[in-house]
Amino acid sequence: MARRLRGGRCRGGRGGGPPTGRALALLVLLRLCAAGGGAAPVYNLSLAVDEGLPAETLVGDIRAGLPAGAGPPGGFLLSEGSGESAVLADFHVQPETGIIRTARRLDRERRARYTFAAATLRGEVVQVEIAVTDVNDHPPRFPRDCLQLNVSELSPPGTAFRLPGARDPDAGRFGTQGYALLEEGAAAGEPPLFQLRYGRPEPLELVLLRRLDRERAETHRLVVEAWDGGSPRRRGRLRVSVRVLDENDNAPAFSRGEYRARLREDAPPGTAVCRLRATDPDLGANGEVRYAINRRQSDPDGYFAVEERSGVLRLRRPLDREARALHRLVVEARDGGAQPEVSSAVVSVAVLDVNDNRPAIRLLYLTESGGPRVSEGARLGDYVARVSVSDADEGGEAAEGGGSEGGGIALALLGGDGAFALRPAGAGVFFLCVAGPLDRESRDLYELRLVATDGGAPPLSAEEPLLLRVADLNDEAPAFPQPHYRAAVSEAASPGTAVLRLSASDADEPGSPNAEVRYALEGEPAALALLRIDARSGAVSTRARLDRERQAALELRVVARDGGRPPRAAACRLSVRVEDANDNEPRFERQVYRGRLPEHAAPGRCLLQVKATDADADQFGEIEYFLYDGFHYYEKSKAFQIDPRTGQICVSQDIDREGDPTTYDLLVKATDGGGLSAQAFVRIEIEDINDNQPVFEQAVYVTSISSHTQPGTEIINVVATDRDSGMYGSVTYELVPGEFSSFFTVDTSTGTARVYDSERL
Repeated sequence: MARRLRGGRCRGGRGGGPPTGRALALLVLLRLCAAGGGAAPVYNLSLAVDEGLPAETLVGDIRAGLPAGAGPPGGFLLSEGSGESAVLADFHVQPETGIIRTARRLDRERRARYTFAAATLRGEVVQVEIAVTDVNDHPPRFPRDCLQLNVSELSPPGTAFRLPGARDPDAGRFGTQGYALLEEGAAAGEPPLFQLRYGRPEPLELVLLRRLDRERAETHRLVVEAWDGGSPRRRGRLRVSVRVLDENDNAPAFSRGEYRARLREDAPPGTAVCRLRATDPDLGANGEVRYAINRRQSDPDGYFAVEERSGVLRLRRPLDREARALHRLVVEARDGGAQPEVSSAVVSVAVLDVNDNRPAIRLLYLTESGGPRVSEGARLGDYVARVSVSDADEGGEAAEGGGSEGGGIALALLGGDGAFALRPAGAGVFFLCVAGPLDRESRDLYELRLVATDGGAPPLSAEEPLLLRVADLNDEAPAFPQPHYRAAVSEAASPGTAVLRLSASDADEPGSPNAEVRYALEGEPAALALLRIDARSGAVSTRARLDRERQAALELRVVARDGGRPPRAAACRLSVRVEDANDNEPRFERQVYRGRLPEHAAPGRCLLQVKATDADADQFGEIEYFLYDGFHYYEKSKAFQIDPRTGQICVSQDIDREGDPTTYDLLVKATDGGGLSAQAFVRIEIEDINDNQPVFEQAVYVTSISSHTQPGTEIINVVATDRDSGMYGSVTYELVPGEFSSFFTVDTSTGTARVYDSERL
C-alpha cells in the first residue's frame, strides 16, 4: 500500500528533535516488520457530530478506538489517502493526543460522512469514521412559490391535479412529513372545494370535492403548506391559483318571459316593435347571444323579423288586423357555444285598427226560444238568426254575395269551427244557418263573431260577438266512473249504517231532467233484504242486521236512470263484503278431556291435545289456550303447560306418583282475539312405575330357638312394604342363601319364618 504518512511528533530519538515525515514512515514500517512480518492490528472507531456546530467543537478522541490497556500510543500519524483532503480541511486532529475537533461548521447536506486512518508509533491502525448528524436546518421547499391551474367548471368531483412536492434536504423525520391546504376567502361553514391527497410513493395531488361554478367564482386561491417533523416544525408554502375555465353551462335568459307590444295596422315595414334582451353569464362565445324567430312555432308568413345581435323586433310585412288581430311570436335566444344553449320568449303584438267608421250589425233570432239557443238536434240548413248590416258611410250598402270591390259591405262569420254558416238573402240581409252536426256534450257554447267590413280605402269594419248555446236532447245515458264497486261493512252494523255512496254522471245539460239520475238496486232477494239505496243520492246502507257466518258477501246490481223521455240507463256491479265481528265464542270439541301419564315422564312430553273452534274470522277466530290448576282461574298449572296456539298439553316438571298427587284436575281456557272465551276440564291420572324398592319395617329381627324345636314351628314374622301400587307394590319373601339358610323356610307371601330341620342345629 503506497501512501504518504502525515502527522506529528514522536518523542525520543537523537537530540530529542522531531523526526522527518520520511523518518516517521520508516519508523512505522520498521515497527511493522519487527512484529514478525504479520499484518498490523486495525481497530475501528465510529464518531458522530451534529452539523452546523461552530469550529473547534469537540468530536472525539482517537485513543478511544484502541483496546483497553494498550498503553500510551506515543502520537498518531494520519493517512492522506484519496479524498482525505476534505478531512484535514473540515477537522483538526491533534497528533499527540488524538483529539478531533471541527475546523469549521459542517453541512450534512454537503457531506454526511468522513473516514480516515490513524496509526500509532507502535503500529496499531485506527480506522476512524465520522458521521455528520442531521439537524432540522432546512425548511421544506417547493420548486416554485406560485402555481396556476386551469380547471374546467364541468370537471366532476374526484378529479385530481398533480402538484409539485416539497423537498427538504434534511433527512429522516426532519424531511417533509405532510401537507395542509388553506383556502383563502372561504366562507365559514362552507364545505371545502378541494382536498390534498398524498402518500408514499404516490405524488401530491389536489382533488376536486365539489363542482365549480365560474359564474360564482372565477378564481380560487389556495395555499399548500408542507411541514417537516422538527420541533418546532419548519414549513414551506406553495400558492396555487385555480382558474376556473368557462363552459357553456348556462342558457341565455330573457329579461321577461313574455313581451307585449301594440302596433297600428298601417305601420310601414321596418317599424321597430320592441327590443328583446337576453343575457348569458358565460364567457366569450358561450355568452354571445343571437336572436331568431322560431318560424315553425310562430309567424310562418314572415310578418316580423328580429335583428340577430341587437334583439330589436321589426315589422317586415304590412299587417291586416281583420285577418289577424294578434300575432304571437316565439323568439329564441341562442348562445355561441359548440353545443349552443337555447331559450325562448313569447312576443304578443296586438294590431291596432285605424278605421274610424264601422258598419252596424243587427240580429234577429229565429229559434224556438227567440234567443241565442239552438237545439243539438237541429238539422243542416236550419235557420238560427237573421242578420242585417248597414254602414253610415257613403256607399255602405251590402254587396250581393257577401262582398264587393267597391263600397259594398262584406259580412264574415268567425269562429264556430264550421258548425254555422252565413247564407246571403238580399242586399244587407244574411241568414245564420246550421252547417254541421251539433253535440251539446262535446261543445255547448259557440263564440262566434260577425265582422262587417266596408269597401272603403282604408276599409272600415264592425264586429258583433255572438254566443250561441246548444240546447240539450236526452242523447246521453248515465255513466258510472267504474264498472265494479267494492265495499265492506261490519256484521255488527245496525240497520241504516252507511256502506258507500255511488255516483253516476250524465253528460246531458246539468239541471235538466235529462241529467237527473235516480238509483235502484237489483239482485237476489236475500241481498235486497239486507241492503237499500237512496234513489237520489246513491247512498247504500244496511236494511237489516247482517250475519257474516250466514252470508259473507253480497252481490248486487246498481241501476242509474235519467229523467228523459224515454229514460236512459246504466248499471254497475256492487260487491259488499261482510266483515267479521266477534259475535261467536270459542267452542271446545269436548267438555272433559282425560289423559294418562307415567310418573317421572321427561318434562316436555305431551300427553293430549285440546281443540276449540271459533266461527268468527281473522283475529276474532284466532284462539289462544291457557291452563290452570283446579277448576278455577286463580293459579296457573306448574306441573303442566299448554301450547297457546296448538292446545298441546305437556308435562313441565318431574312427577313422583308416591310423593305428588296421583290425579290432576286442570282447567283449560280458550280465548279468541276479541276477548270471548270458553273453558273445558282436563283430568290427568299418573300411572305407577316400579321406582321404589321394598323396605323392611326393621333392619334386624332377633329371636331364639332350642335344639328341641319341632320342624314347622313359626319362629318370627318379618314385614316389608313397597310404596308402589299394584303389582309393583306386591312384596314376596325369600331366604338369602347362607350358612344357616338350609335350616329354615320362609313363607313367600306372609314373611313368616319356620324351622325346617332342628336336628342339624
